[in-house]
Amino acid sequence: MALTEVKHPKGAAISLFERIAGQSLANTERLAEAIHVRPVKPGETIFDQDEPHPYIYVIETGLVKLTYLRADGEEWIKSFAAEGRFFASLSALLPMGRATFSAVAIEACRLERIPFATLQALVDIDLGWSRMLRNALMILAERKERRERQFLTLDPEERYRSLIAEEPDLVLRAPQKDLAGYLGITPVGLSRIAKRVREEADTRLNPG
Repeated sequence: MALTEVKHPKGAAISLFERIAGQSLANTERLAEAIHVRPVKPGETIFDQDEPHPYIYVIETGLVKLTYLRADGEEWIKSFAAEGRFFASLSALLPMGRATFSAVAIEACRLERIPFATLQALVDIDLGWSRMLRNALMILAERKERRERQFLTLDPEERYRSLIAEEPDLVLRAPQKDLAGYLGITPVGLSRIAKRVREEADTRLNPG
């Protein structure tokens, strides 16, 4: 189903990009003209795996899961993104590229969609925008490296404990089946781990 598109003069995206750049950015009106707000319902697909989709999204409100789908329909969640974050398939930003994963709303979302071509044009003429894009790519690379390290060095329970410590709001907001898919375990396995962690916490709080 096509998502509703509403012209939006300026909003979360420019504010986020200026924080990433660490400075005010020039020519923001040019980007603002290209931004479209996309209200998305829970469970609605934002873009599909293997789809040409050269856009960057900034989340104004809501929660999104970025997921790989196998040929048999099994889902593997690569990451989540909530308000104040951006996401895109880097492969889809390349000429003739296609998305390597799907993006699906978990909660009702308000997204700002930016054509990458517009952003690239600003990068080509302005040092501030170039700095912003470089910093944004470093943020994505750091997230990917941290995710890889957790999967290669931590067992499922350690990954769950790390998630609680680093993103406690996500544990409360995401459905258990999605958290399980993100941690690489079954929902039953996650339930057992969560119960064990809760019981351990209760024992520490009530040692008697």
